[in-house]
Amino acid sequence: MSKPILVGYDPAGADRAPVAFGVAAARFTGAPLVVAAVHAGLGVRERAGGEIDRDLPEDATAALGEVHRELDEEGIGFDCVALEATSASRALHEAAEQRDAGLLVVGSTRRGTVGRVLPGSTAERLMQGAPCPIAVVPAGWETRDGLRTVGVAYVDSDEGREALRGAHALARRAGATLRVLTAVRPDTGTYRESEPHTASQRGKSYDEVEGEQRVRAEQGLESEVAGLGDDVPIETDAYVEDPADVLVRVSENLDVLVCGSRGYGPLRAVLLGGVSRRVAAEAHCPVIVLPRGIESSLQALMDDAAASSPAG
Repeated sequence: MSKPILVGYDPAGADRAPVAFGVAAARFTGAPLVVAAVHAGLGVRERAGGEIDRDLPEDATAALGEVHRELDEEGIGFDCVALEATSASRALHEAAEQRDAGLLVVGSTRRGTVGRVLPGSTAERLMQGAPCPIAVVPAGWETRDGLRTVGVAYVDSDEGREALRGAHALARRAGATLRVLTAVRPDTGTYRESEPHTASQRGKSYDEVEGEQRVRAEQGLESEVAGLGDDVPIETDAYVEDPADVLVRVSENLDVLVCGSRGYGPLRAVLLGGVSRRVAAEAHCPVIVLPRGIESSLQALMDDAAASSPAG
């Protein structure tokens, strides 16, 4: 059986977007769905004193009951559980490890700017040491007609190739098009290339330099995707501009976006750089981020789904 998909549901905010994404993922993977709501009961509050997440409700029973009734109509295997704890991120992390989750789904914050992943929020803290791939779903997100376009942010690194393999497996499972995206950030070197090297040699125009950089990036993409096979329609796009700007903009036309982690820093950490932080915070579609050094990869989840049931 496939590893379960664990959804962290906020009973106080009552945003159904993470649950909706969890249901969609469960449908095309055949994986069991577990919806977990964290609350701090009276006993926990008395024992913990003041060290409790301020957004935790005292009880999640009624809110989970509503979710349970809605899921009864979806025709999928699911379970709803209430987790009593002082920290939502800690409780979900432990539940993901105990249940050997294949994917952890959480929503963006309901404080501050709606739809953003704020420092110190449950999503942000979970991504500092997630035990499995984690999907961040924008507030108010609604499912479309299946997963038609899967995007992946590609960089030339082991982590970038892992993201590409996972996104390719996801697209194959969902019968979707894979859109591979890479971006080269312009820097001072870009401007130096446009300067003349001798008095008799004209400098390249900035457009020429940018075009050459884009061609090199496109060639790198084509070389990398050539080994993926022809069982998934693949589109490649290379840009010479800020990577976060590109990914946030393009996310409007994606059903899901897969991102890897930076190639250094603690294992099982995700949000170590400005690009991944901004993309998870501002993307218009759900973003699946892959922590470094985890045993349960996105590709493994898709492979397990393919082995246990035919694609839906």
